[in-house]
Amino acid sequence: MRISRTTTTALAACCSLVLAVAGPALAADPAPERPAAEAVPASDTADRLTTVGSLGDILSLGARIGKEAQAAKPDLTKLREMQRQLTEQAARLRASVKAHVPQPQSGQPGTAQRDLVADVQKVVDQLVKDLNQLLMDLAAANVLGVAADVSKLLGDLQQLLGVVLQALGAPAAAAPAA
Repeated sequence: MRISRTTTTALAACCSLVLAVAGPALAADPAPERPAAEAVPASDTADRLTTVGSLGDILSLGARIGKEAQAAKPDLTKLREMQRQLTEQAARLRASVKAHVPQPQSGQPGTAQRDLVADVQKVVDQLVKDLNQLLMDLAAANVLGVAADVSKLLGDLQQLLGVVLQALGAPAAAAPAA
């Protein structure tokens, strides 16, 4: 199999999205109505950094998996190890987002916030499912299936980026500046 220029560019763009969108989103004060003298608690910053770190690891692994899957001779052993790493990072990301998104207080509507945790879970589950399909298609030498699976993987990574940034308090329609 050959690595197409379009797929490589798309995978690189996905990773670049993290840098372009996550940086300003995390730098922005999530609660501007607070007095200026009050600093963001250190635990909140640590939670956000853990979440961003897990997200970055997943995006990086996803890009590496996509590139390796499209190599002339993909190494299934290497891909299975990366799959294991991605699954571990996905579990860390789920836990981090769940810890970061506040529980609704009694009398306060919290459905929207809790839905963000469910959205992250749903996207991560789809990512793992599509990765499993990619490995099955590679083992079966299904070239057309591999190309479609890499595209699905890229879409899952982009969707994951969006929901995690939203869970971190970034605007839903945030787009990188050109």
